[in-house]
Amino acid sequence: MGKALLDPSVEHYIQPGSIDVTRAVAKEMQSGKVDTIFHIGDISYATGFLVEWGFFLHLIKPLASQVSYMTGPPLATPRGSRSVYVTPDSGGECGVAYESYFPMPAAGMDKPWYSIEQGSVHFIVMSIKHPWSEKSEQYNWMERDLSSVDRSRTPWVILIG
Repeated sequence: MGKALLDPSVEHYIQPGSIDVTRAVAKEMQSGKVDTIFHIGDISYATGFLVEWGFFLHLIKPLASQVSYMTGPPLATPRGSRSVYVTPDSGGECGVAYESYFPMPAAGMDKPWYSIEQGSVHFIVMSIKHPWSEKSEQYNWMERDLSSVDRSRTPWVILIG
């Protein structure tokens, strides 16, 4: 969804299409047929400024306050990873704010994959930043998770990553 101001003249990192996406989701929510939002990928683009997180949270509040707002592990630097890339983020600050603002039912930031059920759907949220090849910890977890799904109760399984 990103973030964007109606007047972007003072914004340093704008995602112009994000207002349209947020409005479209809000309109869809008015139908009463939305139970959950999955926000997968980059979150907030705070670029080292906590106030940007506050701004982003304000923008998603009309949506996130009405339905489950689930996130996938952000592509941004996880907490304390000391990224080798030169970025405006402070070597892991994105992970600290993300972990505080978006607690998900995962084992932790080092194992951010999880699954939930909503109605007749079993959602699996995987991390594309962690190994997921055969015999990896995430793969083994996913195998166990899939084997535990009662397909007569939850016939739909959706993988998100």
